[in-house]
Amino acid sequence: LRELILDLAVRGKLVPQDENDQPARELLKEIETEKKRLIKQGNIKQSKPLPEITPDEIPYNLPENWEWVKLGEIVSILGDGIHGTPIYNDQGDFFFINGNNLVDGIIEIKQNTKRVSIEEYVKHKKELNEHTVLVSINGTIGNVAFYNFEKVVLGKSACYFNLVSKIDKHYIKRLINSQYFIEYALKSATGTTIKNVSLKTMRELFVPLPPLAEQKRIVTKVDELMKLC
Repeated sequence: LRELILDLAVRGKLVPQDENDQPARELLKEIETEKKRLIKQGNIKQSKPLPEITPDEIPYNLPENWEWVKLGEIVSILGDGIHGTPIYNDQGDFFFINGNNLVDGIIEIKQNTKRVSIEEYVKHKKELNEHTVLVSINGTIGNVAFYNFEKVVLGKSACYFNLVSKIDKHYIKRLINSQYFIEYALKSATGTTIKNVSLKTMRELFVPLPPLAEQKRIVTKVDELMKLC
């Protein structure tokens, strides 16, 4: 039932559309303008343009005011944690986390989570902010958490991306929780015993994008129905 709720949500079939909502295509124009401004200000780097989505690539039909867009087009940065091991320090104030620390929207610091010093944090820190979404891409695929200014250093199994404004991170979490994402990720994953999803695969994820107002309505409705489950 939970799977069905999320499936309906990302297909535009969970809540009714509102013709007064700003269409997603207008949203994408604003996002493009914002990204150009951030590049001009030197806040983000110019990334290589992603290939356009062709009609024969579209996974399924969307409501009229939705749009298909690649994840890389609606983020300011997308990367992963360090490929290697930092120098641990039992007295350190910072925690070295991986995909298994991402639990239902929260970064969970466990009893066996390793600590590092502030020097190691400075050496390995990433550009995380209130718009950051973290996703596990190695081993267990699809754990999701939001960054809430925790003192953390990311390991390689934690992918992170910073959404631009006009995108509700809670809607993106529901998308990544859905079978649509899991099937896409596992289909593209490499490795036999331990599955690994590349950053390229994450960047090229087709996102079914509703108007911003509908993104929020979907999140509210999903949460309401999940409580009943």
